[in-house]
Amino acid sequence: MTVLAEESRDGYSCKLIEYKAVGDERVQSYLLVPDAATADEPRPGLVLLHDHGARFDIGKEKLVRPLESAPQHIKASALQWAQDGFDGVFLADKLAAEGYVVIVPDALYWGSRSTPLCRQWSRMQFGDLPSEDIRAVKKEVYEGQRAVYDSLMQRGVVWAEQTLNEDAAAARLLASLPCVDKDRVGCFGWSMGAHRAWLLGAFCDDVKAGVALCWMTLKETQAQPPSASDYSMMIPSLRERYDFPDIARWLSPKPFLFLNGNSDRLFAPDAVQEAFDRMQAIYSKSGGAGRLRTEFFDGDHHCGLREQETILRFFKEEL
Repeated sequence: MTVLAEESRDGYSCKLIEYKAVGDERVQSYLLVPDAATADEPRPGLVLLHDHGARFDIGKEKLVRPLESAPQHIKASALQWAQDGFDGVFLADKLAAEGYVVIVPDALYWGSRSTPLCRQWSRMQFGDLPSEDIRAVKKEVYEGQRAVYDSLMQRGVVWAEQTLNEDAAAARLLASLPCVDKDRVGCFGWSMGAHRAWLLGAFCDDVKAGVALCWMTLKETQAQPPSASDYSMMIPSLRERYDFPDIARWLSPKPFLFLNGNSDRLFAPDAVQEAFDRMQAIYSKSGGAGRLRTEFFDGDHHCGLREQETILRFFKEEL
């Protein structure tokens, strides 16, 4: 792990780090470390996983307030995202202030791993470049997801599986830090981040508990053919054999909280409820009864202040 930059914040530090994740792939992450977290008094750790949102210029910055040294257009983009999705809160900073050691990695095609064209769009939207062609640029960036998927598949690599392996590498790194209690490591994600969180919880032993906000449904509700945005989340070998709630087979008996808005425009509540019921049945049959919480909140596809307090209570209870 290499520390690229660091700044002190109110009760914790924010480090920009880089490390080798899978093969020769290097990943940048933010690592937030409370001042009170030491080898003598290790703290619980959290892997926070950013969403999709068809916004690729930022990844880790969707959850962490960017460093002061970050480009102005990235700081503006991140602030707008926090205001729209999180009621103005950078959730990783909030959790670090509560005493958690937090790591937030960039997924492939987001943030530091986005494309020059994506960075051009960001400067057009939030910075100093003329914006006459911004719609065409945005469309090209969005459709570029198909090319990423195809280029990886030509090498026998599934994009979402690579992301899962990289997220697991982030969890392993977090658990290895002397200031982290390796038996109290959890994960959280909203939207695509929730999809990443339940995959990580299911297939990574370093993660002991987690929260998935606004990504659970039935396979029959998914559009066919898939949209460009679906390519970053498809693992064909899983989708061909299983439905989404079947993930509970591998999650159980880990404590996990699934939340969804009762007016979520992306995930129909009836399908979500059916998926929740199937997951609860799997947990009950596999010795995990009472360790899976599935709840609806009043609202849309959002991670607002009320939901944040629910998430914080869960982690305080479980970690």
